[in-house]
Amino acid sequence: MPTHVFLGPTMPGEAASGVLPEAVLHPPAAHGDLLRLGCAAGDVVVLVDGYYHHHASVRHKEVLALLSAGVRVVGCASMGALRAAELYPYGMTGNGVVFRMYRDGVVDADDEVAVTHGEGPDYRKFSVPLVTIRHLAEVARTAGVVSDAEARAVVESARKLHYTERTWPRLRASGLAEVVARLEEFAVAHPAAADVKVADTLDTLTKIARREIVPAGETPEWARTPDWRNRFLDEWRTRFSVTEIDGVEVSRADVIRYHQLYAGDFPARWRKFALGQIAGGADVLAEVARFGLTPESLTEAQTAEWLTNDEIDRLSPEEALIRVLVRSLRIPSPTYEFAAAEPLLAEDPLVRRKVAESHAVNAEVATWPGRRGAEHLKRAVLIESLARAWDVDGNEEGVVLAAARDRGFRSLGDAAGAARLFFLHRRFRELRRDAT
Repeated sequence: MPTHVFLGPTMPGEAASGVLPEAVLHPPAAHGDLLRLGCAAGDVVVLVDGYYHHHASVRHKEVLALLSAGVRVVGCASMGALRAAELYPYGMTGNGVVFRMYRDGVVDADDEVAVTHGEGPDYRKFSVPLVTIRHLAEVARTAGVVSDAEARAVVESARKLHYTERTWPRLRASGLAEVVARLEEFAVAHPAAADVKVADTLDTLTKIARREIVPAGETPEWARTPDWRNRFLDEWRTRFSVTEIDGVEVSRADVIRYHQLYAGDFPARWRKFALGQIAGGADVLAEVARFGLTPESLTEAQTAEWLTNDEIDRLSPEEALIRVLVRSLRIPSPTYEFAAAEPLLAEDPLVRRKVAESHAVNAEVATWPGRRGAEHLKRAVLIESLARAWDVDGNEEGVVLAAARDRGFRSLGDAAGAARLFFLHRRFRELRRDAT
C-alpha cells in the first residue's frame, strides 16, 4: 500500500525518504491534490505542507472523502497539523507538538504555521513560522535561558508581524536583539528545539515506518450516511479525477464537458438522463401529473421561456412539456451525476487525447505576444462557435440557448465558459482542414 507524503519547505524530501524509503513524495498540497491520488482503503496519506494564501488550500471535504474510503490520513507540523486538529474527531490522525497546540487551543490562527518560501524542489524559506518562534521561546524559557516576560515579548512581537515578515533579523530590529541572540544561541545548541515543524515531521514519518501509525482500512460510522457529502465534493471528485496523457492531466470532468459540447448524440443522452432523474424510469408525464403538472397546465410565459417560437408552433403538448422538463431540470452536481450514469464516456480515449491537446495548445498560445490566450476569448466568439458546432442559427439567441439547454447547460454563459478550454484547438484544426 503506498504512503503519499505532501512535503515542501518544512524539510527536504531526501530527509523524508531517509526515514520512510517507501514514501511517494509530492509537493505541498493544494485544493484537489488529495483527490487526484485515487487512493483506496489501506493507503496512507501524510499531509505536512499545504499551500495557503496564494493558492486554494486543501478542503476539509477532501480529507473526509479519503477517510470515508478507509484511507489513513495523517497530519503534522504545518497545514497537516491544522487540518488534523480540525478533523481528528472524524478519523484524521494528528501527531506532534504543533498538532497538539492546535487541538488544545494553544494556537488557533492559520498563519501560525505559514512561511514564505521559494519554488521547489528546494523550497528555500524566507521567513520563520510563528509556531517555531513560539515553541523555541517556550523551551528556552523552561530551560531558564529567557524569562517569562522575555518569551512573551518575543512571541507577541512576532505575532504582530505579517507572516511574510517574520524573520530573526526583523525581530532583532524590534528592540529584542539581546533576547533573540540568546534564543538563536540556544537553538544551535538544541537543534531538536530549533524547528518544531521538522521535529514533528521526523517523528511522524518514523512512527509510520515503525507501523506505530497503521492503516485504517475501515469506513467510519459517519461516512455510512450521505449527510456529510455536498455538491461541491461531488464536482471535485469529477474535476480532480485525472489521467495523464503525454504529461498533461486530463480530468473526467473535461472529457464529459467535451462530449456535452460537441457530441452529436449528447442531447439524446442528456434527455434520457434528465427524464430518469425526474421519473426514475416511470412514465414521466404520469409522474409529474401527480404534482399537477400537465401539458395543459403550461402557461404562455413558461413556454416562451423554455421553447423556441418554432417549437411552440409545431410540438405536441406532450412533447412540449417533456422539453420544458428536460431544459428546466436543475441537478446539484450535474457533471458528477452524469459521469456516474455514463461512465464509459469519461473513459473515451479519443476525447481524452483531444482534451490533452487542447490544454497543450492553450499553454502554447499563452506564450505568444498580445492578448491571444484562451482566457481573452470573447463570449460572443465562443457562442458563435457553438452555434456552428450545433448547426443552429447563431443570429437567434433563443435557438442557441435552447440547444445549450438540451445539452444540460443552464445558460449560454455556462456553455461558453465550458467551450473556452477547447476553442483554440478546434479552431486550429478547422484552419488546417480548410487549408488542405
